[in-house]
Amino acid sequence: MSLRDRGFGRPVLAVLLALGLGGCFQPMYAAQSPATAVAGGTVSSAMASVDILPVQTYGDERVGQRLRNDLVFAMTGGGSPLTPPVYRLDVIANVVGAQTAVVDPVTDRPELETVGIDAVYTLTEIATGRAVAQGNAIGRATYTRTRQRYASERAKRDAEDRSVRPVVEQIRANIASRLATAGAS
Repeated sequence: MSLRDRGFGRPVLAVLLALGLGGCFQPMYAAQSPATAVAGGTVSSAMASVDILPVQTYGDERVGQRLRNDLVFAMTGGGSPLTPPVYRLDVIANVVGAQTAVVDPVTDRPELETVGIDAVYTLTEIATGRAVAQGNAIGRATYTRTRQRYASERAKRDAEDRSVRPVVEQIRANIASRLATAGAS
């Protein structure tokens, strides 16, 4: 009886294919070879060279400042950039007010509300003025309202802060992918 008859053929073939393709994978933030480097550096160094302008906010300006702070942290990793900026990031954010999702049928008061952020962003190369990346990002979060006014306001504020996170991640991921593909071409 051969190995093929015992059912070992397919698993062995799958392992061999996985080993063969293992060398093709390279993490986005890993040190890159000169052929895939972004303007002489890595994607991380290119992202650290982004100057993030103050966010133009329609609605609560506190949320716009939180968005900018989180973007700075996401791009630089918390450190200050060591090089002069190569790119400029312009963000316009619209803070979406509370939208009632569930209403208590007895008291006719809202119980569950949703808040969010709609952002439009453009990454511009400073030297040429050319737009490198642009797009939209949205974030939504829900919170429970109670009869206690302070608790409801605090819950709303926490929900606004939670809605910032997906916006930052969408912007960061799009910019990282654009900078990685710009360096490869």
